[in-house]
Amino acid sequence: MIIQIQGDIKFQITLDPSTWIFDDRKVALDEALTAPKEEEVISFKDDTEWNRQIIEGSSKPPTLKSEKKYKNQQLLEETFIINLKPFLEYTEPGRGEAAMITYTHDEGTTILPYNDRDKHYAQFSQDGKRLYEDNMIDLVVIDDNDLKTRLKHVTAITIK
Repeated sequence: MIIQIQGDIKFQITLDPSTWIFDDRKVALDEALTAPKEEEVISFKDDTEWNRQIIEGSSKPPTLKSEKKYKNQQLLEETFIINLKPFLEYTEPGRGEAAMITYTHDEGTTILPYNDRDKHYAQFSQDGKRLYEDNMIDLVVIDDNDLKTRLKHVTAITIK
């Protein structure tokens, strides 16, 4: 199954967690909890068409770094998460930084501020296997290399 980001947003985004195992933006949960944060800045010296497509997201997500960083065996054994920040930003909330994100999960709903989106991670695998048969995720909130919150079996994301 897929998860749609809905609500007071300009663009609805559909998340398919089954594809994230191939995405370079994924990181092993252990690494996220121990390693210092490092943001890779992408800059281009020209404005050729393919650069524009990469920046605007019309191209497929990058996979080459993952292929080099993680060996096939690691992909089958590790627990992976992916930061939700880029997906949440693509929606362009109507209220901007004042927006709130509602995560619907097994225990009800949890509302978190949009301006903390860089701390929101989707855990989509556990020990090399998907978390749930229906392909849903757990939301993990990581702040200063410390796991603060875990919401189990997130089925919907709404921004208001």
